[in-house]
Amino acid sequence: MKNQIKFGVILGYVNMFVAIIVTLVYTPTMLRLMGQSEYGLYALVASVIGYLSVLDMGFGNSMIRFVSRSKAKTEKKMENKINGLFLFLYSIIGIIALLIGFILFLNVGNIFQALTPSEIAKAKIIMAILVGTVAISFPLSIFDSYVIASEKFTYIKVLNLIQTVAIPLIMLPLLMWGYKSIAMVIVTSTFTIAFHLFNLYYCFSKLNMKISFSFKNIDKTLLKEVLTYSFFIFLNLIVDSLYANTDQVILGAVSGTAAVSVYAIATKISNMNTSFSTNISGLFFPRITKTLEEKDGDKKVSDIFIKVSRIQLYILAMILFGFIIFGKSFILLWIGQDYIDVYYILLILLIPGIVPLTQNIGISILQAKNMHKFRSVIYILIALLNIAVSIPLAIRYAGIGAAIGTAMATFLGQILTMNIYYYKKGKIDIPRYWKHFIKFMLPLTIFSIFVVSFDFILSWIQLIIFGFMFVCLYLVYAYFHTNEQEKQYITNFINKLKRKNKII
Repeated sequence: MKNQIKFGVILGYVNMFVAIIVTLVYTPTMLRLMGQSEYGLYALVASVIGYLSVLDMGFGNSMIRFVSRSKAKTEKKMENKINGLFLFLYSIIGIIALLIGFILFLNVGNIFQALTPSEIAKAKIIMAILVGTVAISFPLSIFDSYVIASEKFTYIKVLNLIQTVAIPLIMLPLLMWGYKSIAMVIVTSTFTIAFHLFNLYYCFSKLNMKISFSFKNIDKTLLKEVLTYSFFIFLNLIVDSLYANTDQVILGAVSGTAAVSVYAIATKISNMNTSFSTNISGLFFPRITKTLEEKDGDKKVSDIFIKVSRIQLYILAMILFGFIIFGKSFILLWIGQDYIDVYYILLILLIPGIVPLTQNIGISILQAKNMHKFRSVIYILIALLNIAVSIPLAIRYAGIGAAIGTAMATFLGQILTMNIYYYKKGKIDIPRYWKHFIKFMLPLTIFSIFVVSFDFILSWIQLIIFGFMFVCLYLVYAYFHTNEQEKQYITNFINKLKRKNKII
């Protein structure tokens, strides 16, 4: 299990770095060949269809929890029942998604009144393909959850890596031949379905997955427990969907596809930053569930929180301050002056976002403890406030206004309220987290405010040289803030590399 987590983390970061390189190379070419409005159209429709993800209702996370618990107790019959129950539930959800998607398809013109007739025609085609993909994906997603519950992280990360590289390699020739948004959605949808089918084969051929279900004899006790647990995960999904998609939908309604395109690029980079956090924390959910069954489980889980949050801070702070210092020059060199607002939107999103991202494992802890109800209710209220604030701000300030509304919601809900709850109810040592956070971040903040006032980047060569210097200085700074255990990890890692080099 430990090796699976370790290799999962390593492959996750390899995937992220590959994704960064692919994005750097692929995105400018894609935007040039596709055009700002065409890409904005694709992003806008994808955002609307993204709302269908809430139909998951938290069952994916719930399945991981219940399967992990059954595996820990070696209850194979119960595990098989759980698999059957979720297949049944997801099949119903797939049908509901198809019906809702059909209604959306019939009302594309009413939803996107700012679009031209030709854009509406393309939007209908894109929406039809995406709706079909989502409907098929729901019942197949039980196999994704089973792989995660079985802690086969190496396999799942390898598949992600293949997908990261393959889609741009296929799309570039298609874009050069004149195919645009419709081709993009066909390619991405094909890979999505293929990903699920690979997991289906892996579950039955390698993991010995079995499905036990009888329509005449549903385990009502299990169903009730699953629905109770999943309901508040479902509320979390609603909030996540509102955060992920609403700003682009609002901009599509009040500003048009060009503004959506700018915000979509900012969101794309922000999501890559988020993945640095979820890459680690997402792998610990099965372990946390099992640890809570042990003696002194609360203390052990709190220690996991502090350990993981420290590691995430070292990574995310380098990204944040690197972007603060070099981000404007990077955006100008990468995609040009037309997208300069991407820099300001990202600053507004990334600065408050670093706290919840470094605390992401807290979500898994609350879910494992079945204490996620409070977070769900608070986030719903904050998400509604976000919409109410973002609409007038977006009308006046476009993407920057929408980002301000999201940042306000992040501070009130994900930082202020949740830190109090983690400490008071979750029994997590939040004061220890903030002590390290402030001590680590304050000098970097002062340094960045001073350096960012100088506009010294004029070319890619200068950006690379200064960026490399910043990374080297940052690594030295971060090393002196590590504790003895973390220093030992680094020493062991270096020693392993030395031994391998000697062998080679």
